[in-house]
Amino acid sequence: MEQKMLVLDFDGTITDAEAEGGPFRTGYLEDVSILTGIPIQTVLEWAKDVEEQVASNPTQYGWRYDGHIVAPATVDPYLRMMPVARGVMDRAGVFLNEGDRDRLLDGILYKYNYPKTHTVFRDNAHSVLQNLTGTSTYVVTNSHTEPVQEKIRTLDKQNNSTTLSWLVERVNGRAKKYILDPSFERVQDSLKVPNLNRPIKLRRRHYFEVLEQLMDSCGASWSSLTVVGDIFELDLALPLVMGSRIGLVVNDFTPDYEKDFVKGHPRGTLIHSLQEIPVFWTSE
Repeated sequence: MEQKMLVLDFDGTITDAEAEGGPFRTGYLEDVSILTGIPIQTVLEWAKDVEEQVASNPTQYGWRYDGHIVAPATVDPYLRMMPVARGVMDRAGVFLNEGDRDRLLDGILYKYNYPKTHTVFRDNAHSVLQNLTGTSTYVVTNSHTEPVQEKIRTLDKQNNSTTLSWLVERVNGRAKKYILDPSFERVQDSLKVPNLNRPIKLRRRHYFEVLEQLMDSCGASWSSLTVVGDIFELDLALPLVMGSRIGLVVNDFTPDYEKDFVKGHPRGTLIHSLQEIPVFWTSE
């Protein structure tokens, strides 16, 4: 009998990204000011303009990586920063080479400013994760492994506990869910979602291989896998088309087209509270 396995995203899923991301946004825009030579007050004004444009046209914008939109631009402060920073640089007329921009904005500036985030967990995070002890549960995240491991240790300390040490060892960081490989043919090229005027690209080889290695290690398959995350396009679209069940952790910025699609899919559900995760996972 195949082993049931649960994979959790972390930032924005177990944590409250909006509460965490304020210092990230501030530090990131300060660095953009330094790099462009544009006064910080002007950068902040331009950033606000772009944020308003993105909010009013959520399907028109996205996190663009290597020439493709790989995620929506609205869900959390980290994703919203991608079109904001590019919009500021467009307006300033600097760093126009797309490859250089990707390396600077998605690599250097993200890595440098991510440690500035606060650590703020969603309600019931500790009890929910503690109750998953003894199960085949793993964390798969775009974030670096070590900071997420430290967040889990912090969650334990906040609850005068050491019961999550098992999960610390199951953090799989740098999953690169955003990297597309058009030559990877083990998954279909894209998925059409109603009310979204572009296809969602699926050939994310690295993410696929991370999940497959974990499944192999515990005797699971795509059909016995459940994945929970806060961004359908990054976390959930690939496992869904491979036959897995998915749970979308929603917030005030989750696009309606994502919510509608997941809610209407027989293997999908919307999650409004972390307490719903074990119920959903064990419901079949």
